[in-house]
Amino acid sequence: MFNLLKNSFLELKKTKTIVICGLLLAISLMLNTQALKIEGITIITFSFIANSTAGFLFGPVVAGILGGLTDFLTHVINPKGTYFFGFTFNAILGGFLYGSFLYRKIYGSKKLILRIILCKIAISLIVNLTLGTYWYSMYAGKGFLVLLPARIYKELIIVPIHCIVMYTILKIVNKIYYQLNLDDNKNTQIEKC
Repeated sequence: MFNLLKNSFLELKKTKTIVICGLLLAISLMLNTQALKIEGITIITFSFIANSTAGFLFGPVVAGILGGLTDFLTHVINPKGTYFFGFTFNAILGGFLYGSFLYRKIYGSKKLILRIILCKIAISLIVNLTLGTYWYSMYAGKGFLVLLPARIYKELIIVPIHCIVMYTILKIVNKIYYQLNLDDNKNTQIEKC
């Protein structure tokens, strides 16, 4: 785990990392402003695409920073209520988990699918259901157990969709990243299905 964090931290020294993360931040901000809010339950966005891509390419440190910046800047650009750090913490933790599950692994397609599913389940249980519901109950003044059933239902629907989208996007990203010779380690290309 220490090497994973160290390697991810060292990615911050590379110009390509900063440039690509700037582009991913812009994409994530755009996707966050197009959020679907279900009153009293949750907010559904597709910014996970940028965060998972950052985790896949650059690891947990970079993806965590990107997640935190995305959440904070989304609130600055398009505020919807008061700022609450708990949600920013969730964004940082979500990025960290994407990087921990997806960074610098040699994958076959089946292994990538398994890692994506495990990653989304971990994020769903830890970040969205547990912490997210807790933060929202504090923020909105509603009971944790009152909010939980609707959020479980939302996660049961959204996790498979996220897994399919992530698999499709990460295969494309990996292929482009490898073809443009941006990868220092040429052994990380995903095998063809």
